[in-house]
Amino acid sequence: MLKQFKIPDGDVIRVDSYSLRKVVKDIFINCGVSEIESEIGSDVLVSTDLRGVDTHGVSNMLRIYVKDYQDGKLNPSSNMKIAKESISTINIDGDNGLGILQGPTAMEYAIKKAKESGVGIVTLFNSGHIGAVGHHARIAADNKMVGICLTAGGTLVLPTFASESRTGTNPISLAAPSDKYPYFLFDAATSSIAGNKVRLVARNGTKLSAGSIGDENGNPIMEPMSVDVSEDFINIPNLLPLGGNRDQGSHKGYGLSLFVEILCTILSGNVPNMVDPNGNLCHFFAAFNIESFTEYNIFISNMDSMLETLLNTPSTSEADRVIYPGIMEYENEQDRIENGIPLHKEVVEWFSSTSKLMKIDSVKLL
Repeated sequence: MLKQFKIPDGDVIRVDSYSLRKVVKDIFINCGVSEIESEIGSDVLVSTDLRGVDTHGVSNMLRIYVKDYQDGKLNPSSNMKIAKESISTINIDGDNGLGILQGPTAMEYAIKKAKESGVGIVTLFNSGHIGAVGHHARIAADNKMVGICLTAGGTLVLPTFASESRTGTNPISLAAPSDKYPYFLFDAATSSIAGNKVRLVARNGTKLSAGSIGDENGNPIMEPMSVDVSEDFINIPNLLPLGGNRDQGSHKGYGLSLFVEILCTILSGNVPNMVDPNGNLCHFFAAFNIESFTEYNIFISNMDSMLETLLNTPSTSEADRVIYPGIMEYENEQDRIENGIPLHKEVVEWFSSTSKLMKIDSVKLL
């Protein structure tokens, strides 16, 4: 993670991951979510924090979920319903439930289909925020498959040359198993930065890099700048597509965001939020049964060869090594399991006040 997104040393408080899981689960239960789904939600968020994906862990997302439940925007008792099904596909109505509670189940459906037909694809509509898409893709990799997860929704991002935002950050993820090395796990927004990184910068008091956001007229701001996302860390400014401006390839990020919108939203029978601002989020899950294409042992051996070649590639003076998507998350996970999860003191204060209001135990500090 780049320096501007990291918590300043003086603001870091480490918390016990097991305690955090329990507190997050209790908060979901307090919002009316079932115990089973509360445990799923806690696992998604805390596992995300363990891997160092601080943008989509408890720091930014949990308070938004709580507010949405309290405001009646999310259904805490949602019941996923199959709208359409074929040999290898399923389209699911999420019943206005929170996506992080539904994503693991949707990927399990895709895995089941892939075991039967080689490939399983699931679309999920009328759903809420899904968290880190990489978490759901990884479920397939844990089952000896290649997993893909995409999500679309919102209108935070400016199309290339646009003066008004139209698409979501629309992230993409792919997870693939290996043998000797940590799994490949790519998870990235199709915008210049994830929306939640704006929240991290605001909380940390640092600056966004040039080419991250546009001004009120949609023009790319090509210099570092501070941001204010409001007291509740919810509002964020116009984001630029991946690439920043046209000269640096923003048309590619813009095209990828529409790629995601088509597979998640239009394929599931819905229209994007640029057309219907009141529509819910839509997601896409795919599982590829490796054994339907090649021998599993051949696949993971070839993955190892590729990853090893990358790790052995000489680095420039800017870094001490070349990495690949997934290895830093693995290393973060090993460190944070042993030494605790670093949270900003403002987040710990939120947990303390929220726990007191809900009359539950607060998180254990280390």
